[in-house]
Amino acid sequence: MLIRLALVGLGVWLALALYLFVWPSQDHPRRAAAIIVLAGDEEHRFPRALELARAGVAPVLVVSDGARSSWAPARNLCAHPGGYGFRVICFRPAPYSTRGEARGALVLAERYHWRSLLVVTSTYHVFRARLLFKRCLDGHARVYATGTDDSLAWLPLNMANETIKLGLVFTTRRSC
Repeated sequence: MLIRLALVGLGVWLALALYLFVWPSQDHPRRAAAIIVLAGDEEHRFPRALELARAGVAPVLVVSDGARSSWAPARNLCAHPGGYGFRVICFRPAPYSTRGEARGALVLAERYHWRSLLVVTSTYHVFRARLLFKRCLDGHARVYATGTDDSLAWLPLNMANETIKLGLVFTTRRSC
């Protein structure tokens, strides 16, 4: 009986995890006051955010932790932020987390009077990022997924990690 219950629980979690982290509902990129690319998975997130900025989706590209990024193009953009046809703002979130990024975005949005943001992140991260950014920015953020690491080997780890972090967002970390 206990094994059967555990298998049912695992099946329910797997179905929810696939819905939330593999095939989440996402927003389509459209005009915004700024694009913010979240730290992590720079190989996918940063190039897509840069492409959107170059296409004129927003006049500002905000790069979370770009100056310390392990990816050279993000570091170079933050070191030389001029001459791209859009403004570049790089910041280090405090705390260093998605919640810290949402709080940092709130500070920037208030400073520059932004009413809309396009948040660029990975597919597995969309649900939690949307929840945190909407808490901090009163619903003025859309979240766009770029895809994830090409390796399926990361999928179970990402799903488990996001489940734990989502549990924290719904319990002990309910504020912006």
